[in-house]
Amino acid sequence: MHGNSSHLLTGILLFLWGMPLLMADIVVRFPTENTALLDNRPQDFYMYVDRNFEGKKSQPWEAGAYGFTRTLVRTQAGPVAVKFHEGIDIKPLRRDASGMPQDDVHPVAGGTVVHASTNPAHSNYGRYVVIEHQLKDGPLYSLYAHLASVSCKRGDRVGTGNVIGKLGYSGVGLNKTRAHVHLELCLKLQDDFENWYSSLKLGTPNRHGSYNGLNLAGFDPAPVLLQCRDGAEFSLSRHISSLPVQYVVRVPSSGKPPSLVKRYPFLLKPGSATPQSWEISFTGEGVPVSVAPSSQPCTEPVVIRAVPHPFSQLYRTCNRVSGSSKDPKLTAAGKRYIRLIFMGPES
Repeated sequence: MHGNSSHLLTGILLFLWGMPLLMADIVVRFPTENTALLDNRPQDFYMYVDRNFEGKKSQPWEAGAYGFTRTLVRTQAGPVAVKFHEGIDIKPLRRDASGMPQDDVHPVAGGTVVHASTNPAHSNYGRYVVIEHQLKDGPLYSLYAHLASVSCKRGDRVGTGNVIGKLGYSGVGLNKTRAHVHLELCLKLQDDFENWYSSLKLGTPNRHGSYNGLNLAGFDPAPVLLQCRDGAEFSLSRHISSLPVQYVVRVPSSGKPPSLVKRYPFLLKPGSATPQSWEISFTGEGVPVSVAPSSQPCTEPVVIRAVPHPFSQLYRTCNRVSGSSKDPKLTAAGKRYIRLIFMGPES
């Protein structure tokens, strides 16, 4: 299906789903007073991580940025950071005499608080807040983690002038020296997250509903903050469509696209009018960039394309794809991720 027919398919799907009209684009602001990124001072913006690689200690600020910035391993291509950091860690600007951070945390834009976790023991995020921002392209979610305190509750309507919490160091592996606010900008993958989570049989309850971090696919907030520096509006569809694709997975069709497309209709691309499968393109971090109907049948999810790297695909796919670009395969983690998006049964 091409041209106008693809738009017709999108229109039909939205009509059947009863998609409501959404609001306009937004301007994304910094969540604290620290705007050093605007002055090209990333070392004063990102909180460093203590690193010890092959006996050499360092405190790279780069590890506070988004992406594959942590846990160095040596490969034939040299040292490679392989652990994915889901957001950005923003340094405090103000501390009291004892070194406790004093920075207030604000929403990056107006929205509704959909989750406020006040018990630091309930998540690696510590105390964290999730805000839903209704854009014309679908909902954007901002997440603020490691808070010292939370001063909002679910259902609150908030704007950039409101304080939602204090910057802190609640959560796993932090201390007062490395206090920061961890910021994520995300797409929500699944409404029925609890069904998928229960199927994992992890033995620990999900205390966060659909706003568990496993259900939020985050992209880098830094370029968004820089883009909006002069009041420019942020377009979710344009930004997601610009993200680099690392791999493509073909998934058997059950007759309808994943609910992800209902939430983010711009993801749906032209393709077969009677799809035998769906081809989902992902960034290495797992952000879905597009969903295309395909006439190619398949019996199980399979990787049909992956961008070459001089090391294993594992290192650039959050361990969801293994092998090389010539023979990429979904790992157990990759299969679980696809099941999350399509809500297939756990095997």
